[in-house]
Amino acid sequence: MAFIIPCFNHGRFVEEAVRSCLAQDGVETRVVVVDDGSDDGSTPAACDRCREIDPARVLVLHQANAGLPAARNAGARAAAEFAAGFEFVSFLDADDWVEPAFSRKLCAPLRAADPSHTSHAYCQETLVGLGSGVWRVPEWDPLLLLVTNLHPVTCIVRRKCFDEVGGFDETMRRGYEDWDLWLRFAERGWRGVRVPEPLFTWRRHSAETMIADAVSRHDELYGALVARHRALFDAHAVEVIRLANGLLRSGDAHWVDEDRRSILLTQLRAHVQDVYHECYALREQSSRDRESREAAERALADEIANTARVRAGYECKPALRLSRKLHGAVDALPRPLAAPLRSLLRAARRLAG
Repeated sequence: MAFIIPCFNHGRFVEEAVRSCLAQDGVETRVVVVDDGSDDGSTPAACDRCREIDPARVLVLHQANAGLPAARNAGARAAAEFAAGFEFVSFLDADDWVEPAFSRKLCAPLRAADPSHTSHAYCQETLVGLGSGVWRVPEWDPLLLLVTNLHPVTCIVRRKCFDEVGGFDETMRRGYEDWDLWLRFAERGWRGVRVPEPLFTWRRHSAETMIADAVSRHDELYGALVARHRALFDAHAVEVIRLANGLLRSGDAHWVDEDRRSILLTQLRAHVQDVYHECYALREQSSRDRESREAAERALADEIANTARVRAGYECKPALRLSRKLHGAVDALPRPLAAPLRSLLRAARRLAG
């Protein structure tokens, strides 16, 4: 089993990704890291250090920046020799990681399936960092695949299938290159096998991601997919229209306003924004209250400390020590003798005042 890890300026994460691939339960693995022209001054060296983890199992390549699809293909070509004889390949981005059971649990159903009809196995995705939750990917459905991408690029692919379709389309540098690969599999009648467990983790560590950038160009990129697979879309056009319309209805996105946005979703987003602002205001108020409370606690602590200093000063005065000795001596006398002496001490205190 060969893992391909393309890396562009993600040197601070790449070692964790590599170690997760090497730590697979019960599956022999090799890792190819492809530094795709990183220019941050630190990532190329970080990639080289990955080889030191296990030189026999980790290969590091450096190339001029060619884009994500080309970097993955370069890694796959290198793995053909470095991991010769391995029938499966997996693509993992440098800032993500896989769970120890990833390979074992995805390879098992893929090996059990008919190799002439199954191209890959995929799993659920856990989102961390700026993302949260689990993407509970749907079962393989070639018709639904014409409407939306079904699963992340990190899965396990039969090497034979990957090579037969020519790998990733290297012209698709702006996104949806994985969706395009699944469509080419579907055109050949192959299908994916779903494992309904979260065995892969996607780390969102920035507001700007390749996925977000691709989604912002959805109309352009989806149009390119349709053009690339026109025969497939034409053959299922009516079914796709009905399915897409049904998905709009099930998502309460069927009714739109004048700017073609779902009325319910627009209202929901506005409500979420209101809740966010309210939570932010409460947090700010709580912070101010906390600062006021902490200031009061500091003032009280200062007052207690000052009182202790004043008392300590009085304790050091000879008159106070003498007074305490006299009172102690009087207290030790029998009551008949002690009473008149206490009266004398009170009279002396009044005269001193």
